[in-house]
Amino acid sequence: MRKSAHALGLVVVSLFSAAILGVMSAFTAAFALGAATALVVPGTGTPNANTVENYLIHARDYYMQGTMCTNNANCPLNVTGNPANPGLLGVNYPASFWPLGFIGNWCPGYTCDTWDVSVGTGVNNLNTALTAASGPVVVFGYSQGGAVVATELSNIRNNPELLAKIDKVVTIGGIENPDGGLWTRLSFIPYVPILNITPHPAMPVDIGALQGKFYTVGFEYDPVVYAPLYWGNPFTMLNALAAFQTVHGNYLTPNGNGPTDPIAYGYTPTTLAEQLNCTAHPANCRTDQYGNTYVMIPARSLPIVDLVTGLLPSQLQPVVKPVADLVSPVLKVLIDLGYDWSGDPSVVRPLSPLPFNPIQNWPAVGVNLLGAAVQGVQAFLGDLGGLTTMIAPTAPAPLSPTPVSTFAARSAPAEDTAMLAVDQGSESDAKTAAPALKLVEESDPPAQKAAVENHTPNTTPESTADETKVDETKVDETKVDEKKVDEKKVDEKKVDETKVDEKKVDEKNVDEKKADNTKSDNTKSDNAKSDNDKKSDSDKKDADTAKAAA
Repeated sequence: MRKSAHALGLVVVSLFSAAILGVMSAFTAAFALGAATALVVPGTGTPNANTVENYLIHARDYYMQGTMCTNNANCPLNVTGNPANPGLLGVNYPASFWPLGFIGNWCPGYTCDTWDVSVGTGVNNLNTALTAASGPVVVFGYSQGGAVVATELSNIRNNPELLAKIDKVVTIGGIENPDGGLWTRLSFIPYVPILNITPHPAMPVDIGALQGKFYTVGFEYDPVVYAPLYWGNPFTMLNALAAFQTVHGNYLTPNGNGPTDPIAYGYTPTTLAEQLNCTAHPANCRTDQYGNTYVMIPARSLPIVDLVTGLLPSQLQPVVKPVADLVSPVLKVLIDLGYDWSGDPSVVRPLSPLPFNPIQNWPAVGVNLLGAAVQGVQAFLGDLGGLTTMIAPTAPAPLSPTPVSTFAARSAPAEDTAMLAVDQGSESDAKTAAPALKLVEESDPPAQKAAVENHTPNTTPESTADETKVDETKVDETKVDEKKVDEKKVDEKKVDETKVDEKKVDEKNVDEKKADNTKSDNTKSDNAKSDNDKKSDSDKKDADTAKAAA
């Protein structure tokens, strides 16, 4: 009896355990169906992104918000290392660049794989992970990782099964960017021997199954993703080299590779997210013929200026700041002549040896330089505590109404610098275009602000238009007053003329009265004469009578 009861108990426990396991499996399956997979291919110097604190988290939180992998609920860290499980997972590969051992962790001890070997290993590992993943998958690449992604997608162009798993392709600072990637600018070079570099292919954004799924992000002036088009411009090239140092490595910071490093240009996660919003900032975004999106995050300062000031001791930075603010606006105009973001971003454009586009609106460039010079002087006086109102704000022409630098010119520099930002516009009564020049204000102080604090004066050019309207109103009121004065003068003149006419009438009346008096006197004289004549005749008659009587 006891044995039977014991056996029955075991059966009940077994059934209960099976039920519990079934429920847990159902929950696990449901979780798996609701979760996404993100395969992150890191940049040069980070062979294993899974071991770098916040690297994967920042990749997701900063740049994957338009995908199915947006937070810890739908895309947590994949701690198993198995790509078949959903979540964030780094794709390991050498991530090296021989012989650049003097740059960070790019080639430790100068004994590392060459570029093509490193990228090839990454392609194989990404393909393995993508094959094992159940989908949907976000494929993410940073810098050299972008080259890995571009090569893998080119290889599976005709593999509909793998392409169907991909939800989105996101690259940041990607060297394979069709219009602007460093390797695509050098795509006329088929192969670099000894260094073992093949500077292609460009990202295959024309793949039918993936059209509209590519999302490319880069900071302005980053020479890896947005390299200059005109390499003959020394200002442009020097600034690009400086940006490689100050910008390119700061997309996912702070992280284990740089715990105290800020995001490039001092952006915060909040201000970065704002600039990535193409609805709020359409000037930052371009769309190619396939519906893919390309975002340029505006520079808040010039990398060349940041690099120079950053190398100086902190005690000297306040001394150098006025000079930096003085030259930055003009320098930006000259630097931007080396760029052209007017074409279809999916079309590869190799570099040009020219310093700028010779066919453009040169008068507008001249006006821009003049306006930039005025702004620089204004910032300089502000740094020295002078009266910035001594120089009236100007309205230079757009940085380029022609294709030159139109994408770069939309960038908005920070309040920390005297950088230019240009809004195109025209006055209704002006003979020539006169767009407004303004300083773009920084929404949050950057972490780098200690090095270049108070880079520009607190000017408010936005109020210029209102002040102009007030002045125009005053001018109109003055004109009205002058008109009233003129009318008053006319009335007074009419009154004077009336008085003159009345005076003339009075004089005429006086003359007529005098004439009448004269006539009266003449009449009296005639009457007197007549009386005298009559009296004389009477006296004569009396004399004759007396004589006769005698």
